[in-house]
Amino acid sequence: MYKQFLGLRPELRLVDVGCGTGDFTRYLVRLCSGSCTAVGVDNKQQSLQAASADTRREGLSKQISYKLGNVLNIPIADDYSDLTCCRTVLMHLQDPQKAVREMTRITKPGGLVAAIEGGRMISFLDPRDEQYTELSHEANQAWLKAVRRVEGKEFKIGERLPSIFQETGLHDIQSEIHADAWLYCDPRRRLEDIKAQLEFESSLSKESRKRDRKYLEAGGLSQAKIGHYYRKHDRRVKELLSDDRKLRTDTSFYGATFILVTGRKGQ
Repeated sequence: MYKQFLGLRPELRLVDVGCGTGDFTRYLVRLCSGSCTAVGVDNKQQSLQAASADTRREGLSKQISYKLGNVLNIPIADDYSDLTCCRTVLMHLQDPQKAVREMTRITKPGGLVAAIEGGRMISFLDPRDEQYTELSHEANQAWLKAVRRVEGKEFKIGERLPSIFQETGLHDIQSEIHADAWLYCDPRRRLEDIKAQLEFESSLSKESRKRDRKYLEAGGLSQAKIGHYYRKHDRRVKELLSDDRKLRTDTSFYGATFILVTGRKGQ
């Protein structure tokens, strides 16, 4: 889907803005199946150092280079790339249209601007605990509302991308959805990987809990519901991590979507 939708081909010149450690940049270059060239741009020097090291290790240094820069001020000349893209970058901005405008500037006339961002289509169901399922949904909605209210950011911005692209002056706007679903009982996932993921997410939750409580309250959740939600969450994680059989047979469903949008720069 990525190869066809983004028009990836040999000889393509692409720029990946907000590339981080370059995983997505390298993925796109490999999908080009030929001598395309790419520039990854990020505002963190440490991330770029890791990106360069991984790129050398994967034998892609002749095709990929990296620059220190910001999505609102990309250090690349006008009309440079055939494809300018970003992945999970616009969600962090108060003015995403300004970033899309800057991405358009460095794109050749007739070239593509693309963004991949999380969408609102998120699903969770614990069949053994309908109350926790409902609390999780309420907490997610409250948190998104609080980020919008407190920080002025649309964290799940995917569905808004077509209008942002149109308002920026791009045309031939198209969209696709990349959906992912996962189960702890899925035999394709290793038990040790599932446990490591659970432990990591639990640790992050506890580290950010003081801040997240304020966000949930700002999003409209009562203190009583917030406390009830976290107690259920912690009890559930503890039970799953303490019993491999229970974890391996858990049929709770998780689903999430990424929304891909492209627009073409005028000639």
